[in-house]
Amino acid sequence: MGIFDTVKKAVNSAAPKKVTVSREISIEELYELLSQHEDEFEMPFKLSSMLGKHITFKRHPKFEIQLLVTVKGNEITIRPNIQEDTIETDGFSIRTADLKNGFGLQTELNRDDYVQNVADTIARIVG
Repeated sequence: MGIFDTVKKAVNSAAPKKVTVSREISIEELYELLSQHEDEFEMPFKLSSMLGKHITFKRHPKFEIQLLVTVKGNEITIRPNIQEDTIETDGFSIRTADLKNGFGLQTELNRDDYVQNVADTIARIVG
């Protein structure tokens, strides 16, 4: 992977991922399907109805990201919600995710891999 591909992937780590299925599906139906395969996901999830119905994946402690899954017709959208913690030392602010994953673009690359893995798993389950 070249430097431009790496930067592009890092920038896209906060972009929503979309999964298109062959038929319309409701959020409740998607939740039931995913619940049957919950062991295939790294983080637990629940059906939420605050600000519209969606599936919320618990915040991943290593990547400091939470996922929100919504459905409209036959399109499933996985939206990353980055929730970074920082610490300050000697006037410098450091993301705690960088301390866990390494500095540079590694945190963003790991986040993108995590979100893509969730999207791929959902696509495979819904088929």
